[in-house]
Amino acid sequence: MKISLVLPTYKKEREVIDQLERLYGYLSRVNPDFELIFVIDGYIDNTKDILEKYVKENRLKKVQIVGYKENRGKGYAVRYGMKKANGDVIGYIDADTDIQIRSLGYAIKEIKKNDVYAVIPSKMHKDSNVEMTFTRKIFSYGLMAVNKIFLKLPQNITDVGCGLKLFKKDLIQRILPSLNVNRFAIDSEILNEIGKVGYSVSVTPFFLNKNRSQSTSANIKDITRMIMDIIKISVMEYKIFNQRVLQKYKEEL
Repeated sequence: MKISLVLPTYKKEREVIDQLERLYGYLSRVNPDFELIFVIDGYIDNTKDILEKYVKENRLKKVQIVGYKENRGKGYAVRYGMKKANGDVIGYIDADTDIQIRSLGYAIKEIKKNDVYAVIPSKMHKDSNVEMTFTRKIFSYGLMAVNKIFLKLPQNITDVGCGLKLFKKDLIQRILPSLNVNRFAIDSEILNEIGKVGYSVSVTPFFLNKNRSQSTSANIKDITRMIMDIIKISVMEYKIFNQRVLQKYKEEL
């Protein structure tokens, strides 16, 4: 089973090689049929040059480096990378080393099951080990509440924002044309689409390095944008529903 992992990458020149080495080494052992797709979300720093030099010097054949000039956001980068992927499993993971590699191990084991089409790691899973500050807990619970109010998520989803997700290729091919969000709410939009089509989703444990789990890096501007994008998804769903009802009514006249 070939695994394609998309890494949306923005201003990661100090961390990106560590993540490349870590993922390349791990996947070479546990699932040798893989590809890593680094999407440079804006040629802002030297990330692209650093990656290309390292890949060439070390003759890494399972790495794609793609991108574009202007920063467009995580959602755009994820979609861009997914369109380049050719694996049986397509997913994405943050381009830094905050996520412990065992999170990926749990997800890979689960996605290989025949009846599982998506794996969504969760900080709320009983086996997860994520120490969060009170502020971060409030943010996580609040974001989950907003998602459940406005969107149609799969019933077993307990966390939206983890920076790792895996999907079967068939599922991605079905939902990718419907994805439009360019920034952080791409996670919410994907889960909303999965909830609509009804594919089975498995929730797995999630592990962060301590320096990240204590962080409150999400700023007010990003949080506001995320919530606004979630509301926009809901409004668009409502408009589409009304258009379909109106069309059906016209056909019956």
